[in-house]
Amino acid sequence: MKGQVSAFLASLESQPAYSKSTRLAYDNDLRCLVAFLETELGRTPSLEDLTAENIANFLHSEREAGRRASTLLRRRASIRRFINFLSSRCPEWAAEFKKHEHLIDEAITVFSPVQIPNYLDDEQIQALQAVLEASSRPRARRDHAILALLLETGLSVGSLITLNLEDVDAEQGSIHLCLDNGADFWLQLTEAAEPLRRYLKEGRPELNYHLDEPALFISQTGARMSRQGVWQVLRQWGNRAGLKVTLSPRLIRHTAAHRLARSGRPVTDLQALLGHRNPLSTQALLRRLSARGERNHKE
Repeated sequence: MKGQVSAFLASLESQPAYSKSTRLAYDNDLRCLVAFLETELGRTPSLEDLTAENIANFLHSEREAGRRASTLLRRRASIRRFINFLSSRCPEWAAEFKKHEHLIDEAITVFSPVQIPNYLDDEQIQALQAVLEASSRPRARRDHAILALLLETGLSVGSLITLNLEDVDAEQGSIHLCLDNGADFWLQLTEAAEPLRRYLKEGRPELNYHLDEPALFISQTGARMSRQGVWQVLRQWGNRAGLKVTLSPRLIRHTAAHRLARSGRPVTDLQALLGHRNPLSTQALLRRLSARGERNHKE
């Protein structure tokens, strides 16, 4: 994606409507976006990683970092200009992107006095689990397994959707993880083991119209779930549970990191599970979560 950013910035130089300061602002905003994606993905982002979901996550993170509304609006304007540039050159990507473009506006327009928390508290997690357990639909079994697995492991959505049936040992309650940072191991599950077994027994057989599909988590059409699909189902269940925050993979990932840290897991374990290549990224995240916990306790 860095190549597309460079091409976009170069195209502005030939347009007198864009001053040097404007071009520098675009450069800075897009560099921040790319750096965020590199940290989240653990690798150099490609054009396929420029999704509305990831952009919304970036804007959420900027807001949580205390950026002013004017900065957030400028970030969004820079990204939109970049998207317009790409749309004329990559029509197939643009068509898929526009299906979820509303997520970007939602990330900006919800300027409520209640700041989005870095992690869910126990009461919010219980509310989510309650609405999922109350439904007997196959989709609810799948979504409960997804939520439980994300909360226990802190996996990125990218790692989650690449899991296959062969990566699960339901009898032993363990799962095989092969992460972007090179970590490759079997993890013994605790809280997520039973929701995963129920999904495999009561949920997936009802959803699977393609018997040769290897994916662990499948959509209602029987195909492997997409990043956008996971994003959407999480938001839907968050709304049903009456949460006052937008439930996103990133929020759940932070929740998992907070819970794992509270359980006394060493930083090296957290780094492996979160897929961070650099231990400093893990330590920085834990410091922010700890600071938020202290503020919540004081309140």
